[in-house]
Amino acid sequence: MKKRYGKHDYGLKACVLVALGTVIFLAIGYAQFTTQLGIYGINATVRVHKDVRIGGISLSNATNDGISHYEEYNVKDIYSSVTLPNANSSITYDVKVLNLGNVEMGILNISGLPNNLTYSISNYNLEDPLCDDNDSTQCKLGVEKALHITISYKENGFDENNITYPLDLSFDFKRIYTITYNGFTSTTGLPTVILGDDAKSITFNNTTGIPSNVLVAGATGNYVSPTLTITDPTENVTVYKKHLITYVLDGGTQALNQPTEIASNESVTLLNPTKEEYNFGGWYNNSSFEGEPITVLSNVTSDITLYAQWTEYDYFIRRAEFDGTVGNVIDTGITLYSAENVNRNFRIKFTIDSYDNSYDTGSINKAVAPTILSSMDESGSPWPGFVYRVQGVSGSNKYYFQINDSHVINYSTSYNLVSGIDVEIVRENGKMYTKIGNDDTYKHVLGYDTSIDTFNVPLTIGGNINADGDYDRTFKGVLSNVSVEFYEGSIVNNTNYTYTETRTSTSYNLDGTIEFDGTNYIDTGINLFSAENINKDFEISLTINQVGGNVAQATLMNLKDEGQNNVWPGVAYRTRSGGGFEFSARWPGQSNVSLNETATPPKTIALARRNGIIYYSINGSEEATLIATPASSLNTAFGSNLTFGASLNGSGSPFRYFTGVVSNISVELFDN
Repeated sequence: MKKRYGKHDYGLKACVLVALGTVIFLAIGYAQFTTQLGIYGINATVRVHKDVRIGGISLSNATNDGISHYEEYNVKDIYSSVTLPNANSSITYDVKVLNLGNVEMGILNISGLPNNLTYSISNYNLEDPLCDDNDSTQCKLGVEKALHITISYKENGFDENNITYPLDLSFDFKRIYTITYNGFTSTTGLPTVILGDDAKSITFNNTTGIPSNVLVAGATGNYVSPTLTITDPTENVTVYKKHLITYVLDGGTQALNQPTEIASNESVTLLNPTKEEYNFGGWYNNSSFEGEPITVLSNVTSDITLYAQWTEYDYFIRRAEFDGTVGNVIDTGITLYSAENVNRNFRIKFTIDSYDNSYDTGSINKAVAPTILSSMDESGSPWPGFVYRVQGVSGSNKYYFQINDSHVINYSTSYNLVSGIDVEIVRENGKMYTKIGNDDTYKHVLGYDTSIDTFNVPLTIGGNINADGDYDRTFKGVLSNVSVEFYEGSIVNNTNYTYTETRTSTSYNLDGTIEFDGTNYIDTGINLFSAENINKDFEISLTINQVGGNVAQATLMNLKDEGQNNVWPGVAYRTRSGGGFEFSARWPGQSNVSLNETATPPKTIALARRNGIIYYSINGSEEATLIATPASSLNTAFGSNLTFGASLNGSGSPFRYFTGVVSNISVELFDN
């Protein structure tokens, strides 16, 4: 039977009240206990309103009848009322300050006294760290400091008719930041700390060394020699002396905005000066030009002198005006493809200042394209060398660069015919590069290697030499600063065409970019259609970054066996006649698949086999079926490996080479 409790069960109510009171008492007591533990440095976790705070106040001393009527405090203030009946009366308080935080703190100022009163602290200097009374090296994490603060009259501050004053003293606690100096002869006499929200004036002298300029880290700095003013510190402050950079130009003209000073923690990129008829060879820290040229200056600890090195151009003309006649073509006399020079690196630079505005019609075709610069042998077949011309493309004239007659680069709209454009043409280690207009790197012109024949046609400007040895296709306009130089070493410094490759028995991955130049290809060593693998799923993906050449059926990716006459089972991805690409697939007894699509890079293609059915995707599109009939049912096992950049013919030799740039090739064969 249940016991029923009524309204007169006083014993139960009393028990409940006692239990509740006990809980409240324990909670309050524990909070106070943990706070006291934190205050006295005992290892305990505590959360207080502020890391630094006033923890108590007591009357320490009173002189000449001084009276303190009461003492109160809060986190940053002390309150009292004092009577000072004589001019030399005073009251001294012991004010306990606690710093529980992990950073050093100090007092920037104490405010709130009546105008005729003043204070002094006998055991602390304003802006110094607040350190523990029992351990002067402990200035954070549990500091307890008792400040002896005396209140008295200022000189002439006593008024016998007004001797009682309320006190409301406010302590301005601030974080202390250190000030360190870098690059100075001496730091004697210079301040070493600054408090938050404070301003500090630092005056340099002959002992410290008077810098021409400084760099301030961690605060705002304003330097008017010889005084530096530091304000608004946000972290520990470092003052760096700026070191002077002196340039020895040897007749050159300095670049605009060239840095003239540098601190030890700075890094500056040096700009290139100019000198007519000379090429800048670099900045050196010695007049003998020993060591490597300096392009970025850093870790400088004293004033430095840099020397400009100059090399004379093999050919230079400051300004050339062309009127479009054959008599106005310039023969430089430099044969870039002679037996002597064909393997040398060269760089050609010029600026197109202006051109005949009739070129803006967009009607110029390849047969009459005005030649700006040429080193092409039009008596050869196919015209070896290169030429830089103007040609109408899609209704507007553009510059274009042509190599070996068939490899033509018609640049995009950023290379439209405009005045003031800078052009560089470079041959380095047998490869041709251009840098035009706002290009920030050299771009490799595909399809060109060191396999070119030698010939003695000279470099011409304003026109080219035709098969009969006459000048034609003359240019009308103005060029400036045309220079030709042979050089050693590297100026291209491209990393876009390097790659690393890793391979396992079931996968192939090429991380990065590879350039197919018409002579190289990749054999992955993976046979996706062998008897062992024909029933396994696979996934292939790659990105086409650039396409060069006009060769039809140049193979980018091949899974086809061209050794089986009239059948050629498998899949290929290749260029097609008239431009673009195609997926080409064949199987015995099945209709051939030829899927045409455009070739506007960059583009990503993917090919996958799942349960024998082959799918494809272009630029992340939804997968579509390429081969709907499982290959295993067509008896199409064969022994050709997967290749990129070429096909393998019936003898296993590569052919149908592809020219272009491809990245991120991935092949995965699953053991399903």
